Amino acid sequence: QTCLGLWLALDDATLENGCLWIRPGSHQESVRRKFSRNPEHFGTDAIESRSSRAAGNITKPQMMFEQLVDDGALAAVPWDGKLPEDSLISEAPFEGLFKAGFVPVECKAGDLLAFCGELDHLSLPNYSPLQRHTFQLHLVDGRGAGVEWAKSNWLQYPQEEEFLSVKM
Repeated sequence: QTCLGLWLALDDATLENGCLWIRPGSHQESVRRKFSRNPEHFGTDAIESRSSRAAGNITKPQMMFEQLVDDGALAAVPWDGKLPEDSLISEAPFEGLFKAGFVPVECKAGDLLAFCGELDHLSLPNYSPLQRHTFQLHLVDGRGAGVEWAKSNWLQYPQEEEFLSVKM
């Protein structure tokens, strides 16, 4: 696991205003898809050189999801990439999330939630009159930890530059 997510509640986060939801144990499953730079938009040469300059068809989307598991593995999570069915129905709010194994994580302003990046997580839209501001940060391992990111990874520094280092 090479990513740590930090979610700082700047306001109370409740079921009413759209708290974070997690699916316990999902971090132990295979990663199902990854967010990648679209070679149609950037061009294969730009991706190979880790350039952020588009050299392909700029009318194509910049990013895309690449499926990493077979269709059989996706059958276990038919909602992958969208909300589970019946998550926002007014008669039984959140029913689809509970059926899919998600649990709400309500927290107070100032609470910091930390979780591995592979954990299935989401927050719903805030339809209430209450504020729900957050600050989110993801910390990722880099070359110093022996991690080499794929050239197609959505986030790149060009020309072999390094990401800002946080040393402890």
